[in-house]
Amino acid sequence: MSSILVWLSFLLTVSEFGGDSRPPIHASNPKRTFAAVYLVRGSVSGSHTGNFGVFTRNGNDTTWTFVNPSSIIAFGLGYFERVSTRRHYIAAGNGVHRSTDGGTTWRILTSWHTMEILGVVPDPYDSALIYAATPWGMYRTTDDGATWELKDKGTKRWFVQQLHMDLRDRSTLYAVMEDDLYRTTDGGESWTPVNVGGTYPQVVAQHPVDPSFLCVGFGDGSIRCSMDDGRSWKRAGEVRGEAIYALRFSPDGTSLLAAGWRTGVWRSLDRGTSWAQIWDNPAVEGVFDVAVDPDNSRHLIIATDGQGVYESLDEGRTWSRAGLMGAKVKRIEFYP
Repeated sequence: MSSILVWLSFLLTVSEFGGDSRPPIHASNPKRTFAAVYLVRGSVSGSHTGNFGVFTRNGNDTTWTFVNPSSIIAFGLGYFERVSTRRHYIAAGNGVHRSTDGGTTWRILTSWHTMEILGVVPDPYDSALIYAATPWGMYRTTDDGATWELKDKGTKRWFVQQLHMDLRDRSTLYAVMEDDLYRTTDGGESWTPVNVGGTYPQVVAQHPVDPSFLCVGFGDGSIRCSMDDGRSWKRAGEVRGEAIYALRFSPDGTSLLAAGWRTGVWRSLDRGTSWAQIWDNPAVEGVFDVAVDPDNSRHLIIATDGQGVYESLDEGRTWSRAGLMGAKVKRIEFYP
């Protein structure tokens, strides 16, 4: 599977987390939509021809603003908020980028040579602690990017498709690799395969209300779920398509969305047992990401392979184009 067809996930949700709650995204901070673009076909709406990287918009506007100062191949997004501090991150082809002023200026944090950072996961309590997913394994910095260490003890394959931090314990992370889903309970010092089964894992999602419930999407189009923290796995109901690249729970956990290569977008209301297709467009082969507005679960937005962004304001009953036409959008998020 080409490394271009990977993407990473990190959602900050309010939940019990290590005896405390995750840092809240304050209601006084209005949401913006952030889109990570890694390639364009011709011109992109809201930018100069050929620009790619991170774009943002306010509200439901279909006009997007180019954020980073120069074109970068953007694969993933990350966000940190604690008290009055806010930081945005980009996982890009030339490193991990960080902005402390809402995206006006950016700084590269990776001093080591890299061609692809596929995802970035900042610790929600310690701004100096950041995890990065790469084709060569997971890297970690504990000093805000001054130095990075490869953390791959216990892994058999290097290629990290996605990193996800457990919603209850910040020392527990999941790494979606080529051969299996791996878990660390010590912040990356050692990893153990979860033995999820399936072929070519692509994405993992964790239920926001019942974190012991996990689902993994695969490159063969299947989905497998666990109700017991990954100790046992069962194949979910069928979603028609060739590969699953996106899995997202709604903020309240009542619905699970799935999308991928030649799948359209599907929704399950019973934790993956049965599915209904809520979006399909034969002209769009791939959907790389699905996001749900944390303040309005009826508001859905999807990132496509070359057709920009589509949006629904009524839980998927109707859809409209939402800009960035011509863009291959790998990741889309709602952040302040």
